[in-house]
Amino acid sequence: MHVMQYLATELELELDEEYTEEDLVDIARDQVREWLNMEADDNGFVGGWSDWHEVGGRWSNVPVLIYNDDNACSFLEALDILDLKQITQFNEYFAEFDFPTINSLMVKYGSGEPVEFREIYEANVSSLTGALKIMRGYWNWDSGFFDTQDCTTKTSALRGKVGIDKKQYRSVYCLVPVDFHF
Repeated sequence: MHVMQYLATELELELDEEYTEEDLVDIARDQVREWLNMEADDNGFVGGWSDWHEVGGRWSNVPVLIYNDDNACSFLEALDILDLKQITQFNEYFAEFDFPTINSLMVKYGSGEPVEFREIYEANVSSLTGALKIMRGYWNWDSGFFDTQDCTTKTSALRGKVGIDKKQYRSVYCLVPVDFHF
């Protein structure tokens, strides 16, 4: 399966240089490609779940979002949508699993009694696992977002940085669409 995720990256640009929006997009894409190549294992797996990735890929028509005065609102709106996507996915998983049955299975297993696979399957433990992964911020196919600077699936770290001026360089934050296969 293929999923699109935004990977956040911070461009550290020279204060006295001028950059076009096209320059910023190219730099952001290259920086994310470099990060992905650095993070990939010998088999090309990234994050332990994706066996293949391409910046843009099937979503090459989705624009790179750049946080600046002109598009601050659309950038922050994209972060709001990503947060909502994660919460919605969490709630879907949360509604699917049978907590009382999972609890009784855990008590049963904890007391040394065998638990059959059928019982685990019927309790929909995989949905519990999915909900907990989202809640913990575990990066996987459900995340929709990953901050390459702070290594998190939560947008809060990026939100906290977008308004901070840095004196030593010009900092530009970007969301780069990446096609992941798993």
